[in-house]
Amino acid sequence: MLCLDDLFVLAAPMIQEVQRSLPLPAAVSFCVFAADGSLQPLSQPVGARVADPTRTAGLNEPKLLDGCLLLPLSLPSGEQAVVVVSEVDPALLKKISPDWLQALQRNLPDRFETVRLAHVDVDTELYNRRAAELFFRQAAAGTRQCFFLLNTSLKRRTAGTTFQKNKEIADLLQVLTHGLCFSFGFGVFGIVREVRGREQALKTAHYLQHQLKQEGMHTAQIGFASVPGNGRQEADGLGRLWRALVIAEKRGPFGICDIDAADERQEPPFQLPGDDLLPKLYKAWRDRSTFTLAALALQPPIDRPDALERSLADLAGSEGTCIGLADHLALVLFDRPDKEAVRRFADRAKSVIPRQAGVEIVSVGVASWPCLDFTRGDVPGNCLKALLHGSFLAPGSVVFFDHLTLNISGDVFFEDGDYRAAIKEYRRGLKWRPGDVNLINSLGVALVECNQERQAAACFQEVLDKEPDNYMALVNLGNVRRTQGQHALAVDCFERALRVPAGEEATRQELLSSLARLYTDLGRHEQAAPMLEEWRALPGSDREYLLFRLLGQNYLETGRPGEAIVACQRALQLFPQDSISMSILGLLYVEQGEGSEVGAALCRKALALDPFNPDHWCRLARALLHSGERDGALEAVRRCLQLRRGHVEGRLLLGALHQLAGRRQQAERCFRRAAALPGCSAQQVERARARLPGLTAGSRSKR
Repeated sequence: MLCLDDLFVLAAPMIQEVQRSLPLPAAVSFCVFAADGSLQPLSQPVGARVADPTRTAGLNEPKLLDGCLLLPLSLPSGEQAVVVVSEVDPALLKKISPDWLQALQRNLPDRFETVRLAHVDVDTELYNRRAAELFFRQAAAGTRQCFFLLNTSLKRRTAGTTFQKNKEIADLLQVLTHGLCFSFGFGVFGIVREVRGREQALKTAHYLQHQLKQEGMHTAQIGFASVPGNGRQEADGLGRLWRALVIAEKRGPFGICDIDAADERQEPPFQLPGDDLLPKLYKAWRDRSTFTLAALALQPPIDRPDALERSLADLAGSEGTCIGLADHLALVLFDRPDKEAVRRFADRAKSVIPRQAGVEIVSVGVASWPCLDFTRGDVPGNCLKALLHGSFLAPGSVVFFDHLTLNISGDVFFEDGDYRAAIKEYRRGLKWRPGDVNLINSLGVALVECNQERQAAACFQEVLDKEPDNYMALVNLGNVRRTQGQHALAVDCFERALRVPAGEEATRQELLSSLARLYTDLGRHEQAAPMLEEWRALPGSDREYLLFRLLGQNYLETGRPGEAIVACQRALQLFPQDSISMSILGLLYVEQGEGSEVGAALCRKALALDPFNPDHWCRLARALLHSGERDGALEAVRRCLQLRRGHVEGRLLLGALHQLAGRRQQAERCFRRAAALPGCSAQQVERARARLPGLTAGSRSKR
């Protein structure tokens, strides 16, 4: 369906389409009506004419205004746009037949739709790569847009399920981002968002990954960059993004790469600036079996670095050697790892240098060799890590590289999306200080990002052995247990975390969401509803489609159909392609007499969106049975059980259908089998017992 976004992204080919239709050369642009009735350019303002609002109000037909021809368009999306034809002699424009202009006005939407279809991915209905190239060509300077390239690496058992999941992700991304979305095929998507700075861009990337994890994705690698906005060709824009995605893939299944930061830095984090210092260091420590290196960070800039080098050499005396300065960083090498000698030097330097060089702050980061598995070449980087550690302390601190430094440097890699490097740092820190709770928990979180759930669970359990009420360890272990399918253990972790005072509302929301989903999956709907209602009371929850989907599911199962209908309707307002909410709403319409045909149609539409979901088939069967269509219900429930043989509700429904048809033995077999299934809840056992009074107590023990 043609909309304003299409006129923005595909402006170039659509403008060419208008120009080909005109009988004379002209400049063409797209505009929209602002709130005050004035015409504003659809893209970035580049000298477009703004018309008098009193003269543009009620514009429905082609019109000449200020020497420009205005062609108003009513788009199929319900939005309004105006094609502005300019740079033509007004006298020539007046000679064009009004009937011809009206015909052009009527035909343009269809011609634009043809252009749109050539730039849309058929499977996902998102813009394709050709559209992305156009977007980068026309990006205007001064934008705050960021382009995220997302790889989901979809690998399913069948081509059908892969295709289906690909379409689900495409629909979900449009809801999550409310921005321009592109599909590059093979589970790779592009998203354009307006962001303010790198920190917000990183938050957006982490948010996308979090939401995709909730939908069961095991891979979501993201490379992102700011949109050039300076006339660069698409090869420069898209090429950088592909490089970013390659780096993100190397960092783990949930790796992230900001290619702008990577290109600006040129080197990985904690590398010495310039090319002069490292060769000098290699020469100085070449024959030493042990040494200590001190890095002095000087603020603000100094005017005479040569004089400062001589001063540092005098301060070091016979104990150390001044290597040199680069970018306000001075290096002094000591013969042996003597902390007291280094500290004496640092104290002298902090008192003398400010007087001599006009420096206000001198911070010192110190590292020695040998140390753990680090090479000599790693020592300068360790000094920089110690300086970063010192930035969290008082100004001018002297910090010796240790396990806390490794925790901080690991966090830097983690926030940068380089999870494998973070894991390496945390493990080094644990070699230095075995049993450190913060390092163990950090290691566990990084392992989760690399899909190493078993090792992550061991980390969180080790933390809980030391601190049974550690809130983050409980939440993290609960999430890992849920991923591993150990639902009972996950519930225990979340319930214990719920009894610990929470620190942040965002963490509380995630905990409530996780526990409510588990209760729902386990059929414990009476317990899920209070969790969801508490979540609903938190700020920002009114925009969470998942909340309303879960509310609909649990209200349905706890005998609150009216509230369930409202919740599902809200979920579909937020996420129109949410097949689960659609299926539940269809069943509710049928059972509550709101329209059997409409309800059945919604159930079938949900199946068209996701034909591999056994719950959808079960709800359709339940709706058809309520409408008296037993044959259709039987076929639907059999499709449900083909997809999942252990589907408890489907097995119970099949038993009910056999019982209605007088097939008592088959019904009894279905009820007994349902009660013996591993996922059968206590309520479902009771329902089976009510249908079959002779059900033995042994059925419950088999659950």
